[in-house]
Amino acid sequence: MNKASLKIGLDFHGVITGRPEYFAAFSQEARRRGHEIHIITGGPYEEVRRQLEEWKIWYSRLFAIYDYYDAKGAVSRFENGEYKVPDMLWDTAKAEYCSHNGINIHIDDSSRYVRWFLTPYCHYNASGKSCTTESDFAIDFTRPAAEALNEIEEFSGRVQFF
Repeated sequence: MNKASLKIGLDFHGVITGRPEYFAAFSQEARRRGHEIHIITGGPYEEVRRQLEEWKIWYSRLFAIYDYYDAKGAVSRFENGEYKVPDMLWDTAKAEYCSHNGINIHIDDSSRYVRWFLTPYCHYNASGKSCTTESDFAIDFTRPAAEALNEIEEFSGRVQFF
């Protein structure tokens, strides 16, 4: 078991949804090691929660941007069923969540949000099944989940984040 537990942020759409069996194994191994998994997604919360349950993906917390801002009254709804959260709120939500919750690394397939992050951000490449941080540290998700977690632990041991 790792000496220090980590808080790992995982995006749902584009990361977990592309390889649910892999991330089920990954989440269980993280749990075994005493780490936290934070699913950080656009939402909606209930749909994502049901899918995580069906795929047997363990997590510590689930944060859905849509539901968070809906509870604050910041979501505009339209007659056609669509909704809108102001771009600035949407684009900064994951970064703010990670900062406020002490996330050690966030793994996401979108480069749209990276500029708002203070937390180390690993840009996930779905076709290559890997992610790369701003400092060019790569995590290989083609390897077994335990090995990918070893890489995350190694990376987190190198980075000081306050």
